[in-house]
Amino acid sequence: MARVSSGPGGVKEGPPLANGLNPTERAIVVIISFVIAVVLSVTLNKAGVPALPLVAGTFLVPLAVAARALRLRAAVSFALALAVIEVVLLLVLGERSPGYLVALCAVNATIGTVFGVLNQRKQTRATRWKHASALAERHDKETFEPALNIYHFIDREGNVLRRNEASRTAIGHIARRSIQLSEYVHPEDTDRMKSELIRLFEHGEVRSIKLRFMSEERKAFPVELRATRITDRLAVLEARDRSREDDLERKMMETEARYRILIETAIDTLDSGIVITDQKQEVVWANATVGRFFGIERDRLIGVDAKRARSRYVGVFEDAQPFSDAAEKAADANARIDSMTCRVRPSLGRDERVLEYRSIPIETERGRGGRIDHFIDVTELKRLESNLREKTENLEKVNEKLEEFSHVVSHDLKEPLRTIETFSGFLLEDYHDKLDEEGVDYLNTLKRTSARMRQLINDLLSLASIHMDMASFERINTQKVLEEVQEDLEVRLQGVSLQVADDLPAVKGNKVRIRELFSNLIVNAIKYNDKALPTVHVGWQKDARNDGMVTFFVEDNGIGIEARYQERIFAIFEKLNPREDVEGTGAGLAICKRIVEEHGGKIWVNSEVGKGSTFLFTIPRAREVESNA
Repeated sequence: MARVSSGPGGVKEGPPLANGLNPTERAIVVIISFVIAVVLSVTLNKAGVPALPLVAGTFLVPLAVAARALRLRAAVSFALALAVIEVVLLLVLGERSPGYLVALCAVNATIGTVFGVLNQRKQTRATRWKHASALAERHDKETFEPALNIYHFIDREGNVLRRNEASRTAIGHIARRSIQLSEYVHPEDTDRMKSELIRLFEHGEVRSIKLRFMSEERKAFPVELRATRITDRLAVLEARDRSREDDLERKMMETEARYRILIETAIDTLDSGIVITDQKQEVVWANATVGRFFGIERDRLIGVDAKRARSRYVGVFEDAQPFSDAAEKAADANARIDSMTCRVRPSLGRDERVLEYRSIPIETERGRGGRIDHFIDVTELKRLESNLREKTENLEKVNEKLEEFSHVVSHDLKEPLRTIETFSGFLLEDYHDKLDEEGVDYLNTLKRTSARMRQLINDLLSLASIHMDMASFERINTQKVLEEVQEDLEVRLQGVSLQVADDLPAVKGNKVRIRELFSNLIVNAIKYNDKALPTVHVGWQKDARNDGMVTFFVEDNGIGIEARYQERIFAIFEKLNPREDVEGTGAGLAICKRIVEEHGGKIWVNSEVGKGSTFLFTIPRAREVESNA
């Protein structure tokens, strides 16, 4: 059905059809022609006209009028309905031939089908035209007019035939639909615009054309054009206003210039010498520090081929040729030099220096992009290294002398102690019956004191001799070490419950010292225990995280240590137990601490008086790839 619209008077009526009739008028015509056909058929048949051609001819008019306004299905249905009426009328008029009646129905159906197909095609074309018109109207309303860029429909001479709102806003001339080329193109760009128009209509398209438009107030603004030819006489042109973009580019250039000055100033203030070369192997920058290092004006290096520039300062080095060879080889292979030491000879206006040379290639998306050469002044660092090396050597000599002195002194001290201890024994054996009880007691005290003094000297020697080089450390099977300790302490472990974890991890260190460490801690746990069944537990903390270290512990149920003494016990000769019958010199824990620290670890104790103590220490863990000791 045709779309209904409101007429001028406010009454809604259908638009006229192709033949000038609206649906209502067509219905009236169909009814009138139908009535006339019936009347004519009956009247003429009585006058002797044959019924079949009469009815078929008279009913053709209402069929044709109605079918021209109907689609396929409706037209066929109407034709068949009209055929039924014709058949009834023919039967009334006395026509009894079945073949004629069927033929009449077929003719009506054919006529209805033909008109229906023609009407459907015509309406389809009309619908497509309306849809295209609606799209064009929508495009004009939603795309062309509100577009942010300037749109012009122009002819070969550059005259604007139609333009959008952006054009009227930027260029002006709001009341005019069309403007001339000279009114919107800058005078200096008019000739170029004309040449581009010629190229546009010859080739069909132009892109990325940068020129200037003029506003109605004669203010110029930059635009970027692209245009496409529509017909031989018409093209559409799009112009993008580049005012903001040009302003941003200008500000970026100003900012870049400021940053360039800032960077160059910053490079000049560096303590390191910097030489920058581009992809053409030419020096584009050298800071002031380079001139100071080499006693040369840096302007003599800038803009010069890198090899030639290098020849102007390489002569200041003690080993000039190896430096030149290494630098040229790295430049040719686009490789880097991470560290190379160069010595600058002193001269008038140039100090003696030690420089570390580094050369780094600049990689870009396009490949090789130049190099940055660094000359770092390490003169003071080398001097300090030399002093440190000299002091270390002196310290090692002093330590050797001290160790030698320790052995000499200990030997000299042990001799009189052995004499005192021996003669005290002789006196007790030979003159026991001649001495009273007090004299015997004095001699026994003298003998015990001499033995303790000898043990004290041995402990001092042991403590002084603990010095290990980590480079000589080996992988140690801790489980086997504990088995050996148990065998050595078999006598002392009688009556003691020693529990050793069966999954002790391997460590890296000095096997003899690690064995001594565990032995001292276990003996210490037995020595300071007042329980009927002394218990010692050796294990490790599986969940501890100590950066490659293993945390072991030796736990006992002994007498415990007061909190205020838990740090002091690791000092030399600190023996906090007041009981005189406890053996030892107080150097055992100091030796343990020294062993742990030489392995890069630490040792500490957690204890509660009367409940026992837990000594914990860390030792480097051995890597799994190392072989077993």
